[in-house]
Amino acid sequence: MKYLKIVTPLFVLLMMSCSAQNTASSFDIINYEAQTRGSMVKINVESSKVYYKTYDSEGVYELSKDEIEKLDNLVSELNLNELKDLEAPSKNSATDRALIAKVSFKVKDKEYTSSTFDAGNPPKELKKLENLLFLLAKLKE
Repeated sequence: MKYLKIVTPLFVLLMMSCSAQNTASSFDIINYEAQTRGSMVKINVESSKVYYKTYDSEGVYELSKDEIEKLDNLVSELNLNELKDLEAPSKNSATDRALIAKVSFKVKDKEYTSSTFDAGNPPKELKKLENLLFLLAKLKE
């Protein structure tokens, strides 16, 4: 009985510690912005919600644990320090044939911002992330 009184609190403490680690995110905020004359898309992921805004509409969706985990996995694959140096595969936004886009991440007290790119044609390192953000915000590219 004595051992049970000692082991039970330790077990509970260990379980709480493990579950807290599983819910920790690799980012605090993700911001995606794309705009040109007459068109705009903003997607913001914060906590367990995705906020979106266009000239036509805006809204908020609650994210599931699986969706948050997918985002965490994609963000953890990125080298955030090199985002600003990523090379855009096209320059259509220079002539208004595409929205000019960028993505930024806030991690703890530090912010990382990508180089600009054409919406729908980001650097290959950001392609999966852009697709997932549009999917989560229920927007079509």
